[in-house]
Amino acid sequence: MNRFSQALSPYIEGFRETDRPFLEYVRLEKSGLGEKRHWSRGEFWDLACKAASVLVRQGLCKGDRFLCGFGENRFEDLAFRLASVMTGTVPVTVNWQSDSAEQVCYKVRVTGCRLFLHDKTFSPALREALLSQFPETPRYDVESLESEDPVMTSEICRDLELSEDRIVIFTSGTTGNPKGVRLTYANYENNARALGEVLLGLKPNSPASVVVVNPLHHTNSSAVTDLFFRHAPGQITLLSRYGSAYWKVLAEVAEAGMQGTPIFAFTVARHFDFLEEMMTRQELPVPEERLKKVLNRVDFVIGSAPVGPTTVRRLQKWSGRVPMVRFGSTESTFQVSGIPASMSQEARLAAFEEGWNAPSQPGYFIGRPHPPHTEMDVVRGIDPEGPHFMVPCREGEAGYLVSRGGHIMKGTVQDEGRLPSNVHDGWYVGFRDIGFFLQDALDGKRNFYWVERDSALLIRGGANAACDAVAAELSRYLQERYGLHSADFDLAVVGLRLQSEHEDSCCVTIELKSPLSRSLQEKLRESFVSEARSAVSKSSRPDRLRFGRIPRTFKGTIRVGELKKAWMEELRSKS
Repeated sequence: MNRFSQALSPYIEGFRETDRPFLEYVRLEKSGLGEKRHWSRGEFWDLACKAASVLVRQGLCKGDRFLCGFGENRFEDLAFRLASVMTGTVPVTVNWQSDSAEQVCYKVRVTGCRLFLHDKTFSPALREALLSQFPETPRYDVESLESEDPVMTSEICRDLELSEDRIVIFTSGTTGNPKGVRLTYANYENNARALGEVLLGLKPNSPASVVVVNPLHHTNSSAVTDLFFRHAPGQITLLSRYGSAYWKVLAEVAEAGMQGTPIFAFTVARHFDFLEEMMTRQELPVPEERLKKVLNRVDFVIGSAPVGPTTVRRLQKWSGRVPMVRFGSTESTFQVSGIPASMSQEARLAAFEEGWNAPSQPGYFIGRPHPPHTEMDVVRGIDPEGPHFMVPCREGEAGYLVSRGGHIMKGTVQDEGRLPSNVHDGWYVGFRDIGFFLQDALDGKRNFYWVERDSALLIRGGANAACDAVAAELSRYLQERYGLHSADFDLAVVGLRLQSEHEDSCCVTIELKSPLSRSLQEKLRESFVSEARSAVSKSSRPDRLRFGRIPRTFKGTIRVGELKKAWMEELRSKS
């Protein structure tokens, strides 16, 4: 087998035992469960060889990119991802949930895709936009894949190195054009160690099953499926999308699994919100007691949102287990830290509770990094030109989460040929996530906690305070001192460098929502800042106050940029 490339070898090992079961594909229809199909590892390897033949026949060579234009999770998507390893070509993702025609065309332009893959569920509007903007680029409908001939052995790429691109995954692009993150074979080799060996506890010959429902265009499902390509005893159940029937499929997988074989379900907290709603409406696809019994066999791995007391209670109610949690991003190949499968239920819950009850500000447990594969720290500053750059935080002090290791991206397609600007001495500083660490009482190691995203920090007195924590303390003071209820007002805090190059001023915005609060506006204007400064903790002392609307997203998080802009406009108008 040494005649194949360094990058392909782990995948060949993963598919060597051809009779092992590999993939169950479940298509969800509006009416419930639809098509179900199964492949052994040998059968799926043959399907990937047909996909490789398509790529070769379309003229793609090593390093060429192709667009994955799907409208849902498809087994053909996985086949072409495996085929890309055989041919040295690079898949490029389309976010079928949110990409506009303009964004998809932008992705094609910046990546130079030489082939468009489509399936029958791909948006007709996006398909038409691609045809209009790129009429010369060939396209292939994947429904024809199974009738193709396999690639010839002589056509398989033999000089693909671990340092070369494995995939381009685009971030959501909420602040402009989406960013095309270049992840390498070395990144995914590292992911197999961090995610597979450490977080999930997979051993080379140990069977395991995973249920994948999150979209394949996300880094989440991309990392999980790549791991199970490599893990020979692993089985994947891939659902086309999330729907109420997901819980029926999950129950069937759990019931069919051998006792003692781990079953992992990578999910998001809102899936359990949906489950609660179905129970309330008496629309569960599986009887409640049966569902609870089988879910006790499943390890739920949750990411993408904070895991608070409500989510943990729901997981305990439905599965009798405390969830695993993972933290990471596209730029970090998905996995940075997490709660490993080996951590006891009692230890998980204790770590969660310690974060929720942290004295400085509450935090959400995101586990531990996986050295030497991933490292993590909390620092006071991430701007190379700013104060406290990469200065480590003390225990419990909120700061910016940073990470280094083999999981950090090669770069972006927009910056091709240049080192990433948000990597310094190997440390990735681009998460923009605020967190802290606490020493574990049992083993003395660091447990990491997530506080907030992009609402930034208040930097003063050589220390950091999370803006949300400051706002919470000032809100409590406002209620106690002025006799207000939480429904009477909204309060938000941002830090602005107004009087010092090195420290922030604590700028408080209060939105008055009731007749009572509005009647107190002048009193608040005259007394709030001066009186609060002597009543609250040092880190929460306000410096300036304004009244106005507090901009929030549909999720309820503060639009920090808009709020800072409103502050600067008001300050300029008074100068």
